[in-house]
Parts: sequence; structure tokens; C-alpha cells
Amino acid sequence: MSMAKGDGYLRKKGNTWYFEFMYKYKRYYEKIGNVSKTVAKEIANEIRSQIIRGEYIPQRERRTTFKEAAKRYLEWYKTKSSARELSVRKHESRVKVLIDYFGDMLLTRISYFTIESYKKKRLERVSKETVNKELRVLKSIFNRAKELGLFSENIPKVEQFKDTQKEEVRYLTKEEAQRLIDACPEWFKPVVIFALNTGLRAGEIFSLTWDMVDFKNRQVYIQASHTKTKKLYKIPLNETAYNLLRRLAEKRYPHGYVFVNSKGEPYSVDGQGYRGVFKRACKRAGIENFRFHDLRHTFASWVAMQSKDIYAVQRLLNHSDLSMTKRYAHLTDDYLHSVVNAVNFGNISEKEK
Repeated sequence: MSMAKGDGYLRKKGNTWYFEFMYKYKRYYEKIGNVSKTVAKEIANEIRSQIIRGEYIPQRERRTTFKEAAKRYLEWYKTKSSARELSVRKHESRVKVLIDYFGDMLLTRISYFTIESYKKKRLERVSKETVNKELRVLKSIFNRAKELGLFSENIPKVEQFKDTQKEEVRYLTKEEAQRLIDACPEWFKPVVIFALNTGLRAGEIFSLTWDMVDFKNRQVYIQASHTKTKKLYKIPLNETAYNLLRRLAEKRYPHGYVFVNSKGEPYSVDGQGYRGVFKRACKRAGIENFRFHDLRHTFASWVAMQSKDIYAVQRLLNHSDLSMTKRYAHLTDDYLHSVVNAVNFGNISEKEK
């Protein structure tokens, strides 16, 4: 049924009416239902008016909650050939955090201000870098929803925190590190000691299996947890880390994981089983505002101060880009002073100044 020119089209399929309307190069095709032709025309006129006023929400979007869109995104992500098991688990963890906040909120009701409120709340518990990772997943969920036809509006603005690499690095002194170790339960101490002596991420430590340990060459092979590649890289072991693994190797468990909890089971990388015990240890040691990931910063800071070599830090942390490592550069300033002091030309005495 053709309406007046420019008003759209009413079509009937079986007993159901549908309304099609083009506005600003965008096509709207909505199901009206099993009603009379007169009622269908009235509903179509109202839909058209709402579209022109920018107030109309397509039917399929009225029922699409963030939770539904997030689950669809995760199903798609799991099918990606390049997505490794660890990457999937991390994505699941970030999606869960987002669902906990946005939940049953309609996609069309999530705005820039809603997202800014989320950022503010999350900063009370995690770092800006962690929030940025979650925001990237949030944007991916919206992009996927749009590809699936679940969302046709403009994606809300998602502003990540800038210059997170320039934030002050939180690291421990040797005295603080010892206090922390002493405050840990015996079964958790190996994890903290190993992190302090290798700089590995939590996921890399808890994924370590005995077949990845090379005692002969005193190194471990790590599958990078922060990329989607399956390339392994080598991490040399210092005396402490080597002897620690030797001691742990005396009691290997059938599951093959190096680090185990109080029950002899592997730790999970989703935050269950290690974050709580680490947080309590920090509290007992009197160490505030310190995350497990800061053990990696501590290792890198110690290496930078001892070696004065920022490129060595880059290699040990397996940073593909030196810009990620530059946060530790200021720790080599004393060394740079000693270098320039070695170049003295002119021999101007204190008296001549």
C-alpha cells in the first residue's frame, strides 16, 4: 500500500502489516502487526513522525540489552581462529565486568555520560590501563552489535585514558618486597618470589607448565599472554628463580602446572584464587595501593636501576615497542649523569666559576 510520496510504504504479508520508510539515506523497516489497515496507517504515521524527530527506537533495538549484545560478541570472539584460550578467558573476564555494570541496560540508552560514569567507578578498583582494555572490549561489543543488525545508531563516544604509560610506576623497595613475602602464606610465597625475579605477568606465571621450563639453559619459555600470536619467547632465570623452580620440581602434580594453590590445584587467571590472598598479604605487610601487576613494575624498575640499560628492560619484559618501556627510563638518570661527568673538557676549576 503506497502512502503519499515521501511518506513511506505499508505492505501486508499474510495478516501482518509492515512499514518501510527512508529518511536521511537510512532505511527503516518495521513490523506493525496483525491490525486493520486504518490502524496500521496510524501507527506508520506515528513511526514516521518519531523518526523525523529523532525519537524512534527500532523494535529490534528496544529489546536488545547490553547483556545480550555482549554474549553475542563473546560467542563470535570464541570462534576466531586467532583467539587463544588465554585470550578468550581474559575477554570473558572483561566482558563479565562490563555486564556487571551495564547489565540489562538497552544499547540505545548507553551514552557517553554513562560510559564516563563507568570509568569513574572502575578507577576506584583498577588502573587506567585496565580500564582502557575494558573500554576497547566495550567498543568491540558495539561494533559487533552493529554488524549483526542489533544496533543501528551512532556508537557512543568511548574515550580512553591518555598517556597511561606516563603514569608514575609503583614499585617496591627491597625491604618492602621482603615484608610482602613474609606476609604471604607459605604456598603463595613462590608465586610472589618468582614474579619479583622474572617480571612475568600473572597469566604467564599461572599458565607455566613444567614442559616450558629449561633447567639445562636456566630459562623458561613463555607464550605471550598479551598478544594473539602463539610465538614463545625465552626468559632467563636468575639464581633465585632457578633454585625456586628446582625446589618446586621435587613435587610435581599430574596436571603439570608449576604453581599451585593450597590444595595443589592450578591458579585461575580470572582473578579467582590469587588476587584475594595477594591483597590480604599487602595489607598485613602495610603496603598500600599495590596490585599484583606492580610486581612486574618492581622487577623492571630494579633491572633499570641496576643495569642502567633500558633496552635490557625491553627485552626482559618482551615489549615490542620501546615506548612501553620508557616509563622506567627516569630510573637510569643517575647513570646518565655519571656518563656525562666522564666527558670533561676545559678543566674549569671551582674557583674559576
